[in-house]
Amino acid sequence: MIFRFVKIAFVFLTITLMTSCGKQKTTGNKMAEFFKKDSVTVLVTDSGLGGLSIAADVAERLKKFKVFKKAQVIFFNAQMDERTGYNDMKTTEQKVKIFNNALNAMNKAFKPDILLIGCNTLSVLYDLTAFSKTAAFPVKGIVQTGVELIEQKMKPLPDSKVIIFATPTTIHQGKHKTMLMADGIAAERIVPQACAHLAGSIERGPHSERTVALVHQYVDSALKKLNDEKAPLFVSYNCTHYPYVDDVFRQAFKAKNRNVEDFLNPNPFMADFLFAKPYRNRYAETQVKVKVVSQPDLSQNKINNIYNLIKPISAQTAEALKHFEHRPHFFEWKAIAGATDQK
Repeated sequence: MIFRFVKIAFVFLTITLMTSCGKQKTTGNKMAEFFKKDSVTVLVTDSGLGGLSIAADVAERLKKFKVFKKAQVIFFNAQMDERTGYNDMKTTEQKVKIFNNALNAMNKAFKPDILLIGCNTLSVLYDLTAFSKTAAFPVKGIVQTGVELIEQKMKPLPDSKVIIFATPTTIHQGKHKTMLMADGIAAERIVPQACAHLAGSIERGPHSERTVALVHQYVDSALKKLNDEKAPLFVSYNCTHYPYVDDVFRQAFKAKNRNVEDFLNPNPFMADFLFAKPYRNRYAETQVKVKVVSQPDLSQNKINNIYNLIKPISAQTAEALKHFEHRPHFFEWKAIAGATDQK
């Protein structure tokens, strides 16, 4: 994509992402303190391995732009276990309590200097957690990035429409649509499409028969809701897994003879604020370490699938995935979910 909407740090500092305990430091103060450090831990989390592409991008750009002397990039898979994810929970309250437990555990174990929530589902849950009221470091979710990308594409074309492909939780919470409407995008121009089970299917096999079938199913459903064959159309991937199968989505729209102006992937833009021009090349080089930690175990098939997708972005991150650290009891969730006998 030609246009990479890099926002300078001063703009980012004005966005109210989170609050903290005690004197309630502003986001600007937190970010100012962050950039004063010469050694940082950047934590990226997702429910699954979709956000690993964000961690990979951050690792490589840290080397390129030399903002810090030393940096550790940690990716944590905050899914509950191999069989259970946040979209399997019956209530928002359960999801929020479980994610809050995961956040507290991440804070204690990794002591991050900044947290990037590379997951739309977890991003929409974050503001509902108790942790969000006490976080002492900057936290950024990916939803804002996705909304900004959609807006920049749609506003020059007032008759355009967008299909938002996302998980059921993200669609149910409706944050993308609410934010777009608040910025002047009419509701009838926004088509939300929940894609149950697609993220998990992508991890098990990006181009498996089931994944391809699910993509075609959800594209067909979205186009029926759109019910407009002439409006300029944008497609937005609002789950970090979906860009892994961008080619499958494109094929599905082509099969329906539906032209798409652009397929929007917010993943590469999420961390742009870390590499704003005022902070580049502060050091001669940056020593970067990458670590992958997962609460659920990862099958060799799943590792191989994601490894092949991540390696072109960052070989170092792909190798970290291959040698991931399995922490099966990293945070508590079973009592909240009522899953006392699940593996």
